[in-house]
Formats: sequence, C-alpha cells, structure tokens
Amino acid sequence: MKYCFIVNPLAGKGKMVEGVLSDISAACEGAGVDHSVLVSRNIEETRDFISENAAAVDGEVSFIACGGDGTLCQTILLVMELSAEQREKVSVGVVPMGTGNDFVSNFTDKERFFNIEAQIKGSAYEIDLVKCNDLYSVNMVNVGFDSHVVCKKERLSKKKWLPRKLAYIAGLVITLIRKPGLKVDFSRDGDKPEKRDLLLTTLANGAFCGGGFNSNPKASLTDGNIDCIAVKNVSRLKFLSLVGKYKNGTHLSGKFDSIISHFKCRKADLVFSEETPVSVDGELVYTKELHLSVDEKAIKIRLPDGVLPKVREIKERLDEGVEKIEEKIATAVGARKVKA
Repeated sequence: MKYCFIVNPLAGKGKMVEGVLSDISAACEGAGVDHSVLVSRNIEETRDFISENAAAVDGEVSFIACGGDGTLCQTILLVMELSAEQREKVSVGVVPMGTGNDFVSNFTDKERFFNIEAQIKGSAYEIDLVKCNDLYSVNMVNVGFDSHVVCKKERLSKKKWLPRKLAYIAGLVITLIRKPGLKVDFSRDGDKPEKRDLLLTTLANGAFCGGGFNSNPKASLTDGNIDCIAVKNVSRLKFLSLVGKYKNGTHLSGKFDSIISHFKCRKADLVFSEETPVSVDGELVYTKELHLSVDEKAIKIRLPDGVLPKVREIKERLDEGVEKIEEKIATAVGARKVKA
C-alpha cells in the first residue's frame, strides 16, 4: 500500500499545514510505509499527482485529502477520472483541516481522522457518490438559503478576527436578514416537474452540513438514494423557530410537515428561474440547471483504525446482509421443492 497525501495549503487558514506535514513524515517513516506528499497549488497539479501515482503503483494506493470537504470532493472528482481498473485499487481518505468538515461527522471518533498512524492502519469502506452535473458530491448539495450562507461563510472565513467555527453561524444571520427565496421546477425520478417556491433544499448523501447542522438525519452513504429536504419559503420568524431543530436533526419529527417535505430518490432535476449559487460539499458553483443521480458504491473511503460508520449505516449493512441470507434460503427451499 502506498499512501499519497494531498495537502491544501489554504485549509484552516493555513494554520495546520506545518503540523500535519510533520505528523505525516513522523508516522510514515516510523511505520516504514511508502508515501508521497503534495502541497497542492492548483487542480492540475493534483490531477497529475493522482494519475501518476495510480499508474506507477502496482498494488493498492490511498489518496488522503488533507483539507476540508471541498478538498475531499476535488480529490474524489479526480480519482473518478481514472480508469475503472485503476479505481479498483484506489481508496480515498481525509484529514479534516477545513472550516466545516461535515463528511467525517457521519462516522464515530472524528478526532481519529487527525491521527496519521490510525490512517495508515485503517481500512476501506465502500460508499455511494452523488453525480451533480459534471461534479461528484460525497456529502451534500445545498441550494437556496444554505448556499447563500456558504457564500457569506466563504467571505467571513477569511476574517482573522472571526473564529472559523462561527463563520457559518455568522453567515446564516446575515443571510437571514436578506432571506433570498428559491423558485425552482423540481422533478424526481423522472416525474413531471413541480413548481416550488422554497427557502432551501438539500440533496444529501451524508447527514451533516454547515459545520455540524444535522440537516438530513435520515441520509445514508450506502442506501443508493439521494436524501432530499425541501423547506417552503416561510417567514423569518417561522424559520427561526426551525433553526435549532434543523441543527440537532429533530425537524423531521412530523411537527413541521406543512412546511418541510422529506423524500428519497435516485435522480433529481432542478431548473431555476435564474442562475443560482449551488454549494457542492461547500464549494460554490453557479448554474440554471442541476441534474443529480446516484452512483452506487462508487468509491472506497479509507477510515482510520478505530473509526466506524455510525449506527444507522451499520444497521443498513446488517439489514442488507440479512436480506441476502433470506434470498439464499428462499432459493434453496424453492429448489428442493422443485426436486421433490
């Protein structure tokens, strides 16, 4: 196994880079493992690093993105450009150095993602990806209020006087004052488009966004679905009554069914009334149309030793295993009956 670390020098305002480079060197040399490090200045440099190492290594190779969800998303996008044969031997990991780091919230013991020794001793875990126009999302696509918050957060994250963990909250407050709406024709799984006047919509693979908001508590990285939340364009006061529940993941209790719709689908198509900012794992793109689909078990995520998917994911895997066993038993019983 070769470990290839891709370090975003701007992640976390650059304050963690020196420390993580030192940790990588100490852990890899101490374990005697083959490794390379790229402090990436641009996407082309990262693309070359990934393609060259994937081609040169005969065995398995793990690309570990040292940055935020955007760095992880970009690494996955470039890995998906590799041939299917090359991707078979590739896994992708993450050292969460960004401002949000929401993807790792889908797993237990988040702090172990910072442990390079645990990264080296880790194991691969297959998850879905969401294809989003020409991009891939590993965690979540946000449109409407949330994406405008990301716009503000990006600007505020550069302010030295503001703690980075508060950038999303500050962006939320500023955006609330403006409260931009979202007019969209929304279609799922090829159905006829519905005209919707929304405050926001999330189209999720993972459950968390905005630095810890549990916006999609029923989302799963492995269920082959996009988990969708759509919130009507309600008043500021009504929205404020939702924020706390939106953060802790209790907004789907049924109490807010008149203004929040929740559904799962394999495909979603959104056409906006004007060019709209869309947050793909925290990175902003602008578009008038958004086309999403699930790519099942598309990537192997490398989890540090001691880290597990949260209970929801484990239960789904167990249920899937039980279903397969039941199918085999039914097939065997059926075959015996035919023989008799």
